[in-house]
Amino acid sequence: MITPETPYHKRVQFTVLEFEELIDSSNMAIEDWVKISKTIEENYRKYDGFIVLHGTDTMAYTAAALSFMLENLNKTVVITGSQIPILELKNDAVDNLLGSLLVAGHFSIPEVMIFFHNKLLRGNRTTKESTNEMEAFNTPNFPPLGVMGVNFDIRWDLI
Repeated sequence: MITPETPYHKRVQFTVLEFEELIDSSNMAIEDWVKISKTIEENYRKYDGFIVLHGTDTMAYTAAALSFMLENLNKTVVITGSQIPILELKNDAVDNLLGSLLVAGHFSIPEVMIFFHNKLLRGNRTTKESTNEMEAFNTPNFPPLGVMGVNFDIRWDLI
């Protein structure tokens, strides 16, 4: 898939890689983190950035684990998901996915992050604070790395 020219004057090409066996995020184990990190490692030279679609139950744990597993990271890794599945009429999945695609396709931020509810959060500082609110994730004692509104405001001083 290739996007039309974006406001950042780029056309971004995306490739989807899917694991054969998909699991519920509440069943995540260390082996799954290893599988994700090895997939990124095996494809590291092919792509400028990575997006991991993930359930919200253990998303913060995965982000923290990957931030330590992916040593010497020089590329953007964004983890995202949704509180409401994409097949539901009212959902947050589309906005979270599009925001993640924007970050991974346009910005070189060399760390693991979570994009959720228009906020870009440092992965190893993120906690899930709500199971039923759209603004489910936060980084206590640390501001967001970026906020998406009309424009995407990145806090480059924090990166």
